[in-house]
Amino acid sequence: MSYRSFLLGTCASAMALGVAAPAFAADEQDGRALGTAETNEIIVTANKREQSINDVGLSISVQSGEDMTMKGIDSPTDLGKIVPGLTVQPSPFNTPVYTLRGIGFYETTLSAAPTVAVYTDEVALPFSATTRGIAFDIQRVEVLKGPQGTLFGQNTTGGAINYIVNKPTDYFDAGLDLSYGRFNTIDAQGYVSGPIMKGVNARLSARTIQSDDWQYSYTRDDTLGQQNKLQGRFQLEINPDGNFRVMLNANGWKDKSDTQAAQLVMDSCGTNTASTCSSPDAEAFRAYPPAPNNARAADWSYGIFSDYSIYSATEDFSARDYSVRGENNRKLRRDDRFYQLSGRVDLDLSDTLTLTSITAYSNYKTDSVQDFDGSIYATVDTNTTGYIKTFSQELRLSGNYSWGNFIVGGNYDSSKTFDRLFYNFSQGPSSNPLYFIPDAPRGQLTFNYSKQDVKNYAVFGNTEISLTDSLSLVAGARYTKSKRSFEGCTNDFGGGTAIWWNAIFGTDVQPGECLTFTPNFPEQYRPALFDQLNEDNVSWNVGLNYKTASDALIYTRVSRGYKSGSFPTASVASYSGYTPVKQESVTAYEVGFKAPFANGAVNISAAAFYYDYKNKQLRGRKPDPVFVTLDALVQIPKSSVAGVEAQLDVRPIEGLTLSFGGTYIDTKIKEYTGFDALGVERNFAGQDFPYAPSLTAIGDAEYDFAVGSNAEAYLGASVTYNSQTTSALSNSNTDYVTADTRYKIKEYALLDLRAGVRLNDGKLRVGGYIRNATNTFYWTNVQDNLASISRFTGMPRTYGVQVSWRY
Repeated sequence: MSYRSFLLGTCASAMALGVAAPAFAADEQDGRALGTAETNEIIVTANKREQSINDVGLSISVQSGEDMTMKGIDSPTDLGKIVPGLTVQPSPFNTPVYTLRGIGFYETTLSAAPTVAVYTDEVALPFSATTRGIAFDIQRVEVLKGPQGTLFGQNTTGGAINYIVNKPTDYFDAGLDLSYGRFNTIDAQGYVSGPIMKGVNARLSARTIQSDDWQYSYTRDDTLGQQNKLQGRFQLEINPDGNFRVMLNANGWKDKSDTQAAQLVMDSCGTNTASTCSSPDAEAFRAYPPAPNNARAADWSYGIFSDYSIYSATEDFSARDYSVRGENNRKLRRDDRFYQLSGRVDLDLSDTLTLTSITAYSNYKTDSVQDFDGSIYATVDTNTTGYIKTFSQELRLSGNYSWGNFIVGGNYDSSKTFDRLFYNFSQGPSSNPLYFIPDAPRGQLTFNYSKQDVKNYAVFGNTEISLTDSLSLVAGARYTKSKRSFEGCTNDFGGGTAIWWNAIFGTDVQPGECLTFTPNFPEQYRPALFDQLNEDNVSWNVGLNYKTASDALIYTRVSRGYKSGSFPTASVASYSGYTPVKQESVTAYEVGFKAPFANGAVNISAAAFYYDYKNKQLRGRKPDPVFVTLDALVQIPKSSVAGVEAQLDVRPIEGLTLSFGGTYIDTKIKEYTGFDALGVERNFAGQDFPYAPSLTAIGDAEYDFAVGSNAEAYLGASVTYNSQTTSALSNSNTDYVTADTRYKIKEYALLDLRAGVRLNDGKLRVGGYIRNATNTFYWTNVQDNLASISRFTGMPRTYGVQVSWRY
């Protein structure tokens, strides 16, 4: 059966179900289904206005802030537990990578635009690294699936995540959430809210997470894994009359936690014929004991730059402008901080017309130490420093009339990014290709950097027109122009690598100079490589929404979205490693339905979709004249995603709420010839996407029941399942590519349990939790480090108690 026939058949089934669905009654409850047939309507702002989720012709997942707190969803990396089709990889460089319905971009460069954009109250966080500390004091989170761009400020191919934070109140309010768990983990957050004067309300909220080490070395007596996080937000709402409203928001976070150490799986040479695989350093990795199948076991070193000075990022960086930091033997720890200032102004020009301005400035800085090889050897010991500075402005006009509604506007954003990676590979095989020559020089330390300045200009419009009482047309478009400049190179650090380079290639690299070769090998860039990437595009969407007499919604939607191109931050010997990727595009076809049954006691939603993908950006491999192959950005000319998803919410009896959701996708590369991890050129047609499990599913059950006259107990359980996937282009069993299981991310299922009691009309809650109750051993990432294959594990079983209080 063709995908077109499949979609048409699904649409016909949806119409049949929708016509048969009975009516139901509902009340608004701030985005949270309360578990009764009378109060189950979920309100969302996916179209930048309040609507019932069952009136929006778009696949949306919603979760309330209270439920997120109970389920331990305390960071964006946990969202996969509540959103089927979403996976979030916590990368080694502290940048979360969001993949939605198979659409993702595993690139940890600070300046890389994501395929899934993240917002707080419609204010964009345009780079994924800045999203890590925003999930606190949340009213709800909305996850929109499919290309976005005609309404939100960032053009994306995968979707959008919008956090709606709790707002200031015109009455005094306060609350506290406190939990204590395994590894002495303390998670405390609280807020105070209320009026300052007539027409002026404020809200102050804060959170801290502190814990002891959770990892241990399996070769010596050492531990790692402390958490030290602080988050805060202050909001000021000014509403002198009903026609003019101002919301000011100052928020930020600081993270001084340990970075996670990797587990050694095996040495990376395998069948690789590179000469360095016969070196004594490679033999040392072959003899190194692999990590046991225990989430807590790992190994690491403190050898990063132990005999050298460490240098910090300066605002006016150049290849010869260093400021001495003077710290040695730094622990694997990050020092990251972020703040954002935003202001929103709404002016009602009439009863039907509103002018909105949203202005924001954000600032992010990072300084973190990592060790990726899973051993005590200095082969990929790194120190990442950098910053992101972003200014954005959106101005839009919206109208709501009897015939429908519209939004027109424009936005502008300007970002300055700097990303620098110090790299100690002095004890790895790649540092000693001349090992067979006595006293031959060897590579020691390098650093690579990129400065990228990005400017985006866009105009957009979207409208929904009521064709009949039950049928509406939705259409929108956005024109975006992007300008990106690049400066970068891989440089010697300390002089040792320059001597090694010159001995091997006959170059004349001086200490601190660029090591990257130009097309005129062996000439290198002086002082750096400079380039530009200017792009523009038109994204659009068109859809039909049909509301049946029984209040079911049947919708169909066709949309096109783009993700801008970028340059990598990479340690490479050849100019080709800095070749940018161009913008990618996805044309998405989707049909779906949302239907209530039994007076709202049952809600079903389902969708089928097909994505036609052009120029997919991917982290792959490219040949390198020194290191055989290295990670690089590559593009897949043609690929596709086909899938189905469904969500079922059931309240069979009073007090019992059941929820099930799942997404099945079939990702496929249709056209691409490139290099695998071993440097072999292959045809990858027929291969699945990396980091795209074919099946993701979630389930949740909660039973609430009275205990005495003024108490209510609850028992709950959540299950998360991800099928097998891979982290590299090497997993296919087709005729074109030989399978490589070294990069496999195995399937896993996680079970979380919770129980407790609510007192005083729900103002006090005391409970306990067990997360990963079966202590499932799983990992979320695998990578090749030239010396070793290593993996990053998920958390083991954790448990604790929770107390929540509301004034």
